[in-house]
Amino acid sequence: MSGTVHPGGSYRPQAERGGVPSEVRRLETQAELSWAHEWRVLAEWAPAAGGAVLDAGCGTGAVTRRLRRQLADPGTRVVGLDADERLLAVARAERPVDGIRYVAGDVARPPLHPAEFDLVLARYVFQHLADPVGAARALAGLVRPGGWFAVVDVDAGLWGCADPDLSAFSADAYRALGSAQAADGGDRLVARRLPRILRAAGLTEIVVRPFAYTSDEVGGVAALAPQLSPERLLPLVERGAVGLGAYARAMAAWERFVALDGFTLLLGFVVGGRVR
Repeated sequence: MSGTVHPGGSYRPQAERGGVPSEVRRLETQAELSWAHEWRVLAEWAPAAGGAVLDAGCGTGAVTRRLRRQLADPGTRVVGLDADERLLAVARAERPVDGIRYVAGDVARPPLHPAEFDLVLARYVFQHLADPVGAARALAGLVRPGGWFAVVDVDAGLWGCADPDLSAFSADAYRALGSAQAADGGDRLVARRLPRILRAAGLTEIVVRPFAYTSDEVGGVAALAPQLSPERLLPLVERGAVGLGAYARAMAAWERFVALDGFTLLLGFVVGGRVR
């Protein structure tokens, strides 16, 4: 596909605090934190030999590269698809990994062949989509009969837990974050909807597999700052979508939490369906 492809939905990497460079670092951290847990679920749906896998919404390729290393057969093709040319430029600038090809395109209109893949994976993409059923239908159309389409995502209402509890101090700020994402076409509660989204897109044998990891596993809560720190809300404060008072309360609570070596358990979901 030629020319610049602009991403849709509520994902705006350039609007994150620190812009695209900061988002590149956050995506790498996210992959390092959660990919091993996701792969334990996804491994049973990946081709054992040959075939092809698509990482839809691959961003910088942080998981695409890890996925290629996890696949048993070096002959299995891996394709990374993303609509943001800036993130794809980062992926392509990384040390080349044999068997990976990156393609520019929208997940709702993927410029790929029907029934080309054994597994199509979309990680943390569906929370940003205004038409998740349409995107699921388009991506499922890339899966060969008998293959799997899998979505990894989160639900802000089921994100996990913290000790000591942070919710009383940060609820207002993160409720505003959810409202801002919804206004841009996203849904931070998407995980609870995924089984019916996939079913509406024509997939069968729907499977829901939660996964969890803790701050203790990753060296302490400070390691989760790129994902959890209220500093991520600053662009919304600047836009007026999050009040300064709500942000200040959330930030003060987070700083106390880190100082106390607080504990967090983070919860995510893998939802998959088979293509007939």
